[in-house]
Amino acid sequence: MVSIVFMTVIFMVTAAGEELPSIQEIIQREGQFVFTDGSSVFQFYCDGSFIMEPASLCGRAVEGKWTSLDFNRMQINGTWTWYNGISAINDQRRMTIFIYLLSMETQDSELLWRSSDARMYDVYFVVEEIIQVN
Repeated sequence: MVSIVFMTVIFMVTAAGEELPSIQEIIQREGQFVFTDGSSVFQFYCDGSFIMEPASLCGRAVEGKWTSLDFNRMQINGTWTWYNGISAINDQRRMTIFIYLLSMETQDSELLWRSSDARMYDVYFVVEEIIQVN
C-alpha cells in the first residue's frame, strides 16, 4: 500500500512538470540505459543485452537479455553470479522490474566499469519478481 501511495505521488509530481520519454525510447536514442541503486549498476543495451554488476569490487552480477513487457516494465533473463565470491554454476533466473524515470538529469558515471561515457539516469525502480528458471 505504501509503495502505491509513493508511486502515485511521484506520478503526480512529474505530471505537473516535464514529459519524460520511456526507457525504450532512451535506449533507442542513446544505445543504452544505465542506472544504479548504489550497490549495483544496471545496464540495458540496444542489442537486447543486459548487464548488472556491482558498483564496487564484489557483489551480485547478471548477464543476459532484456525484453520490454510494457511501458518501463522490463524482463531480464540471465545468468546470475557473484564477483569475488562463490556462485552457483549456471544460475539462470528471470527478473522483472518496473523502472520509473524521475527526470532527464543524470548522475556521475564513475561507478561504471565497462562504459564510463554512459549517462546514468536518476530512477525509482521496483523488482517485481526474481524466479529461478533452471
